[in-house]
Amino acid sequence: MTEALRPLRPLQLSGDVHDPQSLPVKPGPISRTISAPGSLKKRAICSQCRIRKVRCDGRQNICQNCDRLGFECSFQQSPGKSPGQYVVKLPERRRRMQACIPCHSKKTRCLGELPSCSSCVRRNRVCSYRRTKRNAGIARGSDLAEVQEADDESVQEHAGDASPGQDIGIVGPAEGPALDPETTMSLMEDYFQHLYPLPSFAFLHKPTVLQRCRDTAMNETLKLAICAITALQLQRTSFCHDLWVQQAEQSILQQIGRASIFNLQALILVIRYRIESGEFPTAFMLAALAARTALALRLNYERPELSDVAQEARRRLFWALYLLDDFFCVGLREFELCPEETIHLQLPCDEEHFEAGQYVHTGLLRPASPENAIVGLRGVFLRLTSVRRAIMRFNRRVGLGDELSSTIGRSIQRFEEELRLLRANLRPLDQYSVSNLTSCRWQAQFLMLHMSWHQCHCDLYRLGLDGYSEAAPSPVLIAIHPRDRVAMQFKCLEHAENIIRIVSDFSNHGNSECLLERDAAVCAFESARLVMFGSRIPGTASNLDVAINKAKLSLNLITRLFPFSASTQPLRKDLERLIASYSVRLALQTQEAFSEPDPPSSRPSTKVSQYASSRQRLSVQSLLLQSDFVDDSNEIAGPAQGAETQTATNGIQANLQTTHISEAAATASASGPKSQAWGAGGQVSSGNGHVPSPCLSLDAGQEDAGLIFNPWMGFTGTEDMYGGRPQGLDEEF
Repeated sequence: MTEALRPLRPLQLSGDVHDPQSLPVKPGPISRTISAPGSLKKRAICSQCRIRKVRCDGRQNICQNCDRLGFECSFQQSPGKSPGQYVVKLPERRRRMQACIPCHSKKTRCLGELPSCSSCVRRNRVCSYRRTKRNAGIARGSDLAEVQEADDESVQEHAGDASPGQDIGIVGPAEGPALDPETTMSLMEDYFQHLYPLPSFAFLHKPTVLQRCRDTAMNETLKLAICAITALQLQRTSFCHDLWVQQAEQSILQQIGRASIFNLQALILVIRYRIESGEFPTAFMLAALAARTALALRLNYERPELSDVAQEARRRLFWALYLLDDFFCVGLREFELCPEETIHLQLPCDEEHFEAGQYVHTGLLRPASPENAIVGLRGVFLRLTSVRRAIMRFNRRVGLGDELSSTIGRSIQRFEEELRLLRANLRPLDQYSVSNLTSCRWQAQFLMLHMSWHQCHCDLYRLGLDGYSEAAPSPVLIAIHPRDRVAMQFKCLEHAENIIRIVSDFSNHGNSECLLERDAAVCAFESARLVMFGSRIPGTASNLDVAINKAKLSLNLITRLFPFSASTQPLRKDLERLIASYSVRLALQTQEAFSEPDPPSSRPSTKVSQYASSRQRLSVQSLLLQSDFVDDSNEIAGPAQGAETQTATNGIQANLQTTHISEAAATASASGPKSQAWGAGGQVSSGNGHVPSPCLSLDAGQEDAGLIFNPWMGFTGTEDMYGGRPQGLDEEF
């Protein structure tokens, strides 16, 4: 009854049981004190496993972990060296303990390998890791691997001061992946060779920037932005340009309250980087910051007290911001960054005068009267951009029924005269010809100017292209004389053919290293659509087989010059689908009515644009359609509205929509075309004046699918098709 309990497991002593110095322990009650001269025996752990914080089996000579991974185990000691004299050598870091930045942002699995994780290697993207808390910031995986050796040496020098269990992190340099002078100078020269000829990148003064770069006196934010956009556009994948642009953007945002001309230059380049890499929402928001900064610096006004170089650099920077509107607003005034009525600047001068620092009077964007001014390629391109936007607004008004049929002809003649004068005022060397193309120093500007000039005519004349998705509504087409309508059709197809001819000339005779901007891809895309559509109109220059081959030239241009551009990827995919659809028609030799292939099906949109009226709908060329902004206004009042309420609301909307359709159908049957208000987009006619099924045109699930065939114009909405147009809106909306 009083016998003490036995221990559950035998007690292990640190000493040997056969050692005479070891005292045997007799069994007895647990309450008795057991004494032994040596401490309890512990399993030996090598220094490498202790540092890595992993389980060590304590195997003699070399533990299993070090043997498997090829590390130098601390158990491997020289015969003449005592255990206390062993110097800890840090094991090689094989993996990171956190996901890399690209995988973390995409929410994909990352194994953390160094220098690059397997996920980034498969997707051909730059892999980078955040630095540890000890040195906050960002570093590339290759930088981490290189810095590891320096860390090893520094820790080994102080191995006696560091405890074996101390957590040793592997970090990058405090300032991130630094740009060495040689790399910086190389990327600067590449910028002025490849990107500076483009209209949106010509705001830096080459002699000044290169000299400051040589003197290491250049603004750090601007330097990072230039190097980042250059490495991205030229696909220099060995450089960590994604980290450079992130550092530049963070520096700009940290100084958001201090407007600076250098920060604005860097911000424009950061916006272009975000556009080309597919981060359209970020680019859209940063564009608003750029516009505010420009107004804070009063860049829309002249500064006569400044030097000629400073004045021209200010002008070019503002005009680069003006061109950003083509990525987002596309004819919508509410999205414009730089309304033309607020611009009080003259146009940019030629490159020769800018580099030499000479002042030249170039005139205003839309002069009220003829003036004696020297306007070069860049100035004419800006004036052409202004005319093109005016044509887009005109097309929108025609599609919405706001333009009287009696004034359409006069408006078209006015635009024709403006375009004729723009071309007539070009210098002889700037007129289009193959010889001028090959001899022009600024081929990109030369090509984009002439492609855009022909595209203006395509935008203007396709209103009369019966059956096309951007044709004018049937009541407008009926009001146009058949002879004039046929003339518009042939003029539209003629200018589309000229765009493809320019594309062909550039492919055969142009500089293979010349880059183009997204507008060139838009012109190539639109011309290919028009040529394939018009191939079955009697009397056209190209039959369907020839038209498909010409469309492939445009596709080849987009594929060759924009292989990694996120902003042009939808154009390439849609053109590939169109060519495939027309090829099937060619193989079947069908004789259907003039119409384009149906767009692909799409899920219902959750974008903000879904709820905008047709006067506010965006063009398919606007990158906002790919931004996927979601309106969460329904959550502003909290969870008061449940699922049942939402379902009831949706049901009411559906009933109202069905009622409007029925009433509209009855009204259309009773009163004819004159009582109808037609929306933009040309979806109301297929050449015979009949109204298509309202159910198809109003299907919310097909909204996004229909957008792709309505560039540069607004889109059909219920309130515009059936007379429910909101009042009090600006006519240009």
